[in-house]
Amino acid sequence: MLEFILRSVGEGIPGTLFCHDLNQRIRFFNDAFASQYLRLTGRVPQLGEPTVDFLPDPELRAEIEKYRRRAAAGEPVTAEYTVHFGEAVEIWEIHCRPVRDDHGQVIGILAWGQDVTARKQEREFLQRLEVILAQMQDAVLVTEAWPIDADEGGPRILYVNEAFERMTGYTRAEVIGQTPRILQGPRTRREELDRLRAALEQWQPVRVELVNYRKDGREFLVDISISPVRDPTGKVVCWVAIQRDVTREKAMVDILQDALEERQVLLQEVHHRVKNNFQTIISLLELQAVHLEQPGFDRLLYDMASRIRAMALIHEQLYQQSDFSHVLLDELCASLVAHMQQVTAAASVRAEVRPGHIALPLNRAVPVALIVHELLLNAFKHGVAAGAHHIAVQFRRTADAVTIEVIDDGRHHPPDLPAQLEGSRHFGLRMVRLLARQLHGSVDFMPETGRFCAALTFPLGPDGEPAGTPPGYG
Repeated sequence: MLEFILRSVGEGIPGTLFCHDLNQRIRFFNDAFASQYLRLTGRVPQLGEPTVDFLPDPELRAEIEKYRRRAAAGEPVTAEYTVHFGEAVEIWEIHCRPVRDDHGQVIGILAWGQDVTARKQEREFLQRLEVILAQMQDAVLVTEAWPIDADEGGPRILYVNEAFERMTGYTRAEVIGQTPRILQGPRTRREELDRLRAALEQWQPVRVELVNYRKDGREFLVDISISPVRDPTGKVVCWVAIQRDVTREKAMVDILQDALEERQVLLQEVHHRVKNNFQTIISLLELQAVHLEQPGFDRLLYDMASRIRAMALIHEQLYQQSDFSHVLLDELCASLVAHMQQVTAAASVRAEVRPGHIALPLNRAVPVALIVHELLLNAFKHGVAAGAHHIAVQFRRTADAVTIEVIDDGRHHPPDLPAQLEGSRHFGLRMVRLLARQLHGSVDFMPETGRFCAALTFPLGPDGEPAGTPPGYG
């Protein structure tokens, strides 16, 4: 009956259980002990055989013998042993208790043990994790998964690291068991709290920005990222919040934003003044042209004023936009076309700029504007003289180049016009060829039946710099 009871108890214990007398001969063992014995020796244990024989490692035998003698002397002993099963290494926790007779004399030792390898590894991992969390600059806060509702007292704080204590002024002992609501106050935004709660109710990660309060009542702005932690079954077991104090960062952003807005206002004012100065120069040239007595000089001054106006249009466009590094090419050409219609009084000619959506770097804008100005001037002069009723500006964009085409529908252009233009010593065309070389580009004149096309092509990469040329060239 006693043996049956011992066996029933032994099989219910999680782990090995065996008993030996003072001569170390086995008197009882359960199935778990038999399995481990088989792993170590390759055979099953037998009642009456000495326990010391089944341990192949002499150092382990000596260590166990030391604790066995203490148990035989009547002292309860608990120890950990490292056991090698071939290449596998396991850590076992063994408890030894003396067995006494009716007179209190020790007659044997009862030992039970279990594999604690996973538990010990988990403990070591948690200890390393604790060291890592303690050294983090961001605050870490762990709460229970449920309840979420404050009326039910949750979610309660389970853990905070040292950065949290520095950030809030609360000690760990003061916040464990409390809810994160102890950090909230009058200026904590309800909208962010509602968004946070909605995410928690759906077991979803969330990121919010809140005004929190330190223990001494001072406000601070905190960026909080909250994520659920799930067990192997997928059940959420806790929430982990990483909190960063962004008070100073936000203040710096505000300062930089104010400085940027001030810079934008200043640059707008600069471009406005440059445009006005150009307009003053234009007015002076036009005024001087009116009072010139030498034939032909008035036309020269008017042409110079028109070219200066082309440059002024760039600053006028920049004054009207927030990006001062680029000029929209189609808007610039549209302004040039409107200006050309005004100065040439060609109201009967229909002119259009077809959309291109090309951003032109500021250091390319001036030479491009001057070239397009001259090509438009030729179109309005020679194209209209050749019977043109329509002038168009259109763009072609490739991966590393831009082409601007000025096209008129004049039907009576001289057949040798391209050759005349190529060999012309006219100041405007000489300036066009010089500026095209500055852009690392070219200007081509292409007559066709019923139309004439002048095209400027220059390299321009996706980053706005000339393809194949040093950045910032020109």
